[in-house]
Amino acid sequence: MTIKEMKYKSFTAILLTGLVTVLSDSCTKLEPHVYDRVQNFWRTPDQIAAGIAPAYIDLRNYAPFNSLYNLNEVSTDEIIVPTRGSDWYDNGSWEKMWKHRWAPDVYLFEDGWQFVYAGIARVNSILQAVDEIVPPPQDSVSIKAELKMIRAFYYYIGIDLFGNIPIVQNNTIPLSQLTNKSRTEVFEYIEKEIKGNLPALTEEVTLKTYGRATKWFAEALLAKLYLNASVYTGTPRWADCIAACDSILLSDNYSLEPNFFDNFTINNEGSKENIFAIPFDATHGLNYFWLQPATLHYNSWQTFGLQDRGAANGPCSTEEYYNLFDSTDIRRKMFLVGQQYIDQIKDSAHMQYDRSGQIPLNFDPRIQTFSIPLPQGEVAGARCAKWEFNKESGLMSNDFAVFRLSDIILMKAEAQLRSGDAAGALVTINQQINGVSIRSRAHLPDFSASEMNLDGLLKERARELSWEGWRRNDEIRFGHFTDARIPEKAKSDDYRMLYPIPQIELDKNPYLKQNPGY
Repeated sequence: MTIKEMKYKSFTAILLTGLVTVLSDSCTKLEPHVYDRVQNFWRTPDQIAAGIAPAYIDLRNYAPFNSLYNLNEVSTDEIIVPTRGSDWYDNGSWEKMWKHRWAPDVYLFEDGWQFVYAGIARVNSILQAVDEIVPPPQDSVSIKAELKMIRAFYYYIGIDLFGNIPIVQNNTIPLSQLTNKSRTEVFEYIEKEIKGNLPALTEEVTLKTYGRATKWFAEALLAKLYLNASVYTGTPRWADCIAACDSILLSDNYSLEPNFFDNFTINNEGSKENIFAIPFDATHGLNYFWLQPATLHYNSWQTFGLQDRGAANGPCSTEEYYNLFDSTDIRRKMFLVGQQYIDQIKDSAHMQYDRSGQIPLNFDPRIQTFSIPLPQGEVAGARCAKWEFNKESGLMSNDFAVFRLSDIILMKAEAQLRSGDAAGALVTINQQINGVSIRSRAHLPDFSASEMNLDGLLKERARELSWEGWRRNDEIRFGHFTDARIPEKAKSDDYRMLYPIPQIELDKNPYLKQNPGY
């Protein structure tokens, strides 16, 4: 049995049991729907995995090109979804996000809010079901600890996107108590949940724990929380961030992949670098993520020999962002730029053209205006090829890594630098693990002392973690989220660093208050 097949068996067990399911429209509708409470369930490892599995289902919406992913990316300099002729206008939503002109009624915000609170409601329902089992499962402490880690992750997303959000620990809370908590209160709640449950989490790193909330998931989440503490609470927690990173680094459970792109292959569940990944497998019903058809041109199926000809020709990166990558940086190969050729045979007989057959299919990262007339609009922007394409269909079965070891290294180096230890930060970022460092495997020289500053670290994070969902988080922490940029974005107001509470939620719940500025 292959790793993919074993992963499929582990993560689809819940689809066969149907023991606990919860559906929630928002934080104003949190009643659990428990279809069965089998008292002798939750006894074997397979039963426990099946019972916990629904807590992870909604996480698949974290990956490209879903609304939650878009909230983390399309408001930054990393990904632009330009209007191409009349394509991708979508009531101006993408332009509003790029230019920071959104209002609370943009559908992405409601989708993001639902992601957070539907996930929380699902976890709350499972926790309630576990609490009602008599006698309790032998592993009830670790079961509940794992569930609470996933709930903490949902809250982390909530505090990062919306800031002042309700804390909902059960699904029977009255509407009048669904009120905003301050960002500091939410921070303290998340920290307490992680630290209080971390000792009960497994330290095991095997196929059985793949894609689940282990101790190392918790430490990575804690590191992210502390890295952004100054944003969330106004009080830096650099030493705590370093300690959480060290817990992972000193465990020797993870290593850097010598080949950077091995982290993004179709069968990337074998990566030793992924601390927590969301499993996808379109073939076996574990869903898929929608990056390949989103970014590729309508004719790109000819370039890569794809059987599925469906493509939407949408998200891409600009010249300014593309130029952050040195020409010798192997990570630059994640972008498709320049003339495209049928079957990648680079001669005049295999040159590709746009749909009209008149304009060469030459991806140009230079984007001077947001709305680009055709035919130039078809070829504008550097396209993403970071994840291995699925030649059989546009349904990508690559697992999507939320936490990678390289991110842990970069977080620790940043925390050290911000603490005044530039020398220590340089040692951290240049350390070799499994015979390679972040830079050496990119075919670049070591990070230099002259680069060891905040600007240098932000650029390195852009290169290493490009399109992985952390750019908004990073830009806010480094003070560049509201910057002006090409095309056509003026400097925006600081209140834009928090998204608005969705208008539909305010309409349903009079006890919620809108974030300042909206």
